[in-house]
Amino acid sequence: MLPELLKYLNIKELYPPQKEAIKIVEKGDSVLMSVPTAAGKTLVAYAALMRAVRSKKKGIYLVPLRALAWEKVNELRDICKNILNGAKIGVSVGDFDKARGLSKYDIIIATSERADSLIRHNPTWLTEVECLVADEIHLINDSGRGPTLEVTLSKFREINPTIQIIGLSATVSNSREIAEWLDATLVQSDFRPVPLRRGIALDKEIEWEDGEKKGIGLSGVEGIAMDNLPEQCLVFVGTRRSAEAQARNLGRIFGKKLNSEDMEKLKLYSDRIKQGADEVTSVDSNLSKLITKGVAYHHAGLTNRHRQIIESAFRDKTLKALCATPTLAAGVNLPAKRVIIRDLSRWESSFQSNQPLPVLEVQQMLGRAGRPGFDVDGEGILIAKNNEQIDYFTENYFEGETEPVNSRLGSEPALRTHLLSLITSGTINTKKRLHEFLGKTLFGVQGELWRTQHRLNKVLDFLDKENLIEIEGRQDGEFVSANNQLKEKFRPTAFGRKVSQLYIDPLSGVIIRNALESEVDANPLGILHTITRTPDVYSLYVRKNEMETYLTHLMQMEGDLMLPPPVEHVELEFYLWDLKTALLLMDWIEETPEEHLLKRYSTTPGDIRAKVETAKWILYAMGELSELVSPESTKMITELQIRVNSGVRKELLPLLEIESIGRVRARALFNSGFTSQGSIRDARPSELAEIPGIGPKLGGKLSGKKEPEQTRFELG
Repeated sequence: MLPELLKYLNIKELYPPQKEAIKIVEKGDSVLMSVPTAAGKTLVAYAALMRAVRSKKKGIYLVPLRALAWEKVNELRDICKNILNGAKIGVSVGDFDKARGLSKYDIIIATSERADSLIRHNPTWLTEVECLVADEIHLINDSGRGPTLEVTLSKFREINPTIQIIGLSATVSNSREIAEWLDATLVQSDFRPVPLRRGIALDKEIEWEDGEKKGIGLSGVEGIAMDNLPEQCLVFVGTRRSAEAQARNLGRIFGKKLNSEDMEKLKLYSDRIKQGADEVTSVDSNLSKLITKGVAYHHAGLTNRHRQIIESAFRDKTLKALCATPTLAAGVNLPAKRVIIRDLSRWESSFQSNQPLPVLEVQQMLGRAGRPGFDVDGEGILIAKNNEQIDYFTENYFEGETEPVNSRLGSEPALRTHLLSLITSGTINTKKRLHEFLGKTLFGVQGELWRTQHRLNKVLDFLDKENLIEIEGRQDGEFVSANNQLKEKFRPTAFGRKVSQLYIDPLSGVIIRNALESEVDANPLGILHTITRTPDVYSLYVRKNEMETYLTHLMQMEGDLMLPPPVEHVELEFYLWDLKTALLLMDWIEETPEEHLLKRYSTTPGDIRAKVETAKWILYAMGELSELVSPESTKMITELQIRVNSGVRKELLPLLEIESIGRVRARALFNSGFTSQGSIRDARPSELAEIPGIGPKLGGKLSGKKEPEQTRFELG
């Protein structure tokens, strides 16, 4: 299998860590590869998946981000088409409560959240999964997605104790502990196919690790980036606003250095930013203008469409500089000759101050320097403000150890979500079984289970009190023996089972149920405010100068809100954040122009899309739960889900059911007097063709008939 794979990928020789890992893979054993970026980890993963498929078994490839999932799908489809008799590749990154249709695939690419959701539905084919690849496994350390990745790995090992796990990790200080937890052989190396040259810049000078110094014309990012031309550079800064400001600064300089060929290519990408937009906003215009100067920025405030165009322009070597927040370093594969890290600290709310970036994060950013096959070396440069910082950066980031990977499963939200899942899926049914399962997680291996026993009990109390589970044989009182506690039996309720299968936080399920059972009748604002109250939705911040505005809104709208405002001041602030987010969604479904939304809510296109995506998911869950709690509300909730998805008023819903008709065309048809499907079918094609966005071809398709004169001509 391996020779065919190497031949297809045109790989003449394996890197040392690849040789070591593939020997282990071919024996069917698990392996943890802890090596730098671009050291060939993916090839090892692909070899393991091919081995599983050849054995008539299935493989799953876990990725942290949806964008990475599609990258892997395209690569694996090509490989399987050519060397694996067309084995079927599937992708599963959305619809958290759906599990059907995946059994036909040999390899499934999924986010860890989606894989966890699949296990909750317990499809029979899960026992056929012989190989599980976990990309970026060090993200177990991430408080957001880490617990899900950890529990998913643990659940798969329960389902199939002989499963082969391929863990792909950055170099971390406790990689041996992670390997032992996974019963995997550790392959650890600092090998890089493109050597990394590291340096620190101060004022107008770069000092490399080997002591060599180099003068540059300007200080800061501008000088280091100019020194790198005509090669590309990645610039990492701390915030979205910094990324945009730094890109503008570079654009003023780079724009003067471009030749006619560069400008021609850049214009194509610049035009794509505007041409693909439903509605051209100031963000589109500003980004388009920046791209013509050979630079762009990249952060979560951009839409997926924006980011894809920018990534494509950078991969084509058309963009000369890309200013990004650190999230890019953990995401898509965008290497550059030179990486510049400007900001090495960021605001941490728990400390209420700026804190140094973790060593692992800085190394991940530096790891983007150097493109295999293009560069003889990569260059990573940190920017210091004084000599003291030079010493600290050298000691901490160049010579220091990366932080260990620690389990984040002990947080209350993570325990709440995953304990309910374990109970509803039948993985655990007693306190004793719960301890056995958690003992096999990294959380248990690192001794956290016994240190957080009180939190475990608190979460079980919550699940019991809110009727998500029932606890049989429970004894109340302060002096219940540990032995008696271990005999407690857990059983999910219908409500708890539904909440878990819908893949929402159990607290979200409780909030939704409470709203549906409230005395306030279901209404659009009340429903949207309810979903923004759930922990699954990140709400918009209300600034101090906006507080009075939203308190006024609250007084005017309180009668429509299905969840009453809290009395406590801090909680009331969060309630207003949620109200602001609900009003954004209300404006969205009232077809308010996007530019107005950006200004009115001080937000970004990417954040609007993220809120819309999450709102669709929670509205779907609310609709499903309403069948159990308040069936009379289901129709309105389902309508709202469609409206949020498309950003339209209720009057356009019938038109959206027509194939090829979206938000813009539906509004154009409606405004032209075609307010129903019947009126469109009765229209002449020429009438429809005159409507903006329709045209002759679609007009004919929509009406389902030809013009009379065309018919006579054809018959004659």
